[in-house]
Amino acid sequence: MENTFFVPDYLHDLLVASEKGLKGICVELASLLSFPVILTDPLFNQLATAKLVHEVEINYVDNQYREITGDKPAIVSCQLTSDGVQKKGICSAIILDGRLRGYLFVQIDEVSDETITRIHSIIAYASSLCSLELRKRLELKQERQQFKEAFIYDLLYGNMKQKDEIISYGNIWGWDFTQSHTIIVFSLVDFDYYSEDQKHIDSLFFLIERVLIESNLKPIAMKKRGEVIVIYQMLGEEIDKNQNVIKEFIQRVMTQAKMMNMNTRIATGIGRESTNPEELYKSYQEAKVAYEVGLLLNIHTPFFNGLGLERILYKHDLQDVKEYYDHTLGNLEKYDQDHGGELMHTLEFYAANHYDVTKTADALFLHRNTLRYRLKKIEEILDKKLDDMNVRLNITAAFKIKQLRKI
Repeated sequence: MENTFFVPDYLHDLLVASEKGLKGICVELASLLSFPVILTDPLFNQLATAKLVHEVEINYVDNQYREITGDKPAIVSCQLTSDGVQKKGICSAIILDGRLRGYLFVQIDEVSDETITRIHSIIAYASSLCSLELRKRLELKQERQQFKEAFIYDLLYGNMKQKDEIISYGNIWGWDFTQSHTIIVFSLVDFDYYSEDQKHIDSLFFLIERVLIESNLKPIAMKKRGEVIVIYQMLGEEIDKNQNVIKEFIQRVMTQAKMMNMNTRIATGIGRESTNPEELYKSYQEAKVAYEVGLLLNIHTPFFNGLGLERILYKHDLQDVKEYYDHTLGNLEKYDQDHGGELMHTLEFYAANHYDVTKTADALFLHRNTLRYRLKKIEEILDKKLDDMNVRLNITAAFKIKQLRKI
């Protein structure tokens, strides 16, 4: 006797609807359940919706979705805001290759265990179809990205010398290289290739693209080990305004990265703006220098053209700058080591406060006369006058070397 299997109609209906993509799945699911449906990416940006009357904001999802390690999680409750009014709902994570790719939300006014049980299988199946559709999108995107990355790589490493050729290639993806661009490097500090960091870089790349799209810019970006490199199109001609726009863009990336507990590990560097696309490789090298100097000096958003003496000293021959440092401050450093003194510390604060006695005394909580005594002692040891502008320049440069080279 043959076994008889019953296949619910909704499976067929949803499968047919999936031929119309994510929107088709949402529309069919909303029709089956008679409730609004929202499909989002992992950062709650809406990908498709159905039966929504008002714009919906996602407020809360069960914490178990914050870390996805493998199996498909259960359907849980969530909280949404529609037209300023808080609503309840249920949610299923969309998992692809063991990673969170988005959420499928159903807005239901009253969520009970009975309701969840009744529609659990429908939502789970719809979530699986969404996962398959996202896989198709991802594979297509990866195929296109390979060609894009080869072009961007050649651009960043100076392998393309003809401006017209670069402009022509850029037009294929809707990129306008007749406009000025600059390079922004986002790097994951202490990147470990064999840890979860590779997934973090993927997530960072994804959210950077989203922020660029939200800013009405065509994303020009690529991943390179622990970096995400962005070729950022400048829309104005005034440097100060452009820098403010870039700062706002970076802040938006950091704000979204905070939702993923990544913001404290992300450091940036910004190269100089270039009107010639064949010279963007210079901006990339500058962005990497700005990033490294920014880390050493704790500069939050380091622009290469905002670095003065630091960028010269950082790129200069290491042995030369060490000899310069020893010639300038070596005697004072040795005196402190031999006598357990704090004259180096005092001079560093004096230089940092622009050689102002009052400000330095306040910063060190010293009496002005005590500070003057120390400064006189420093002059004796160095055999230099601290009111000499050339001496001050040398001392400032020496302390910059100490910061940059960790001498």
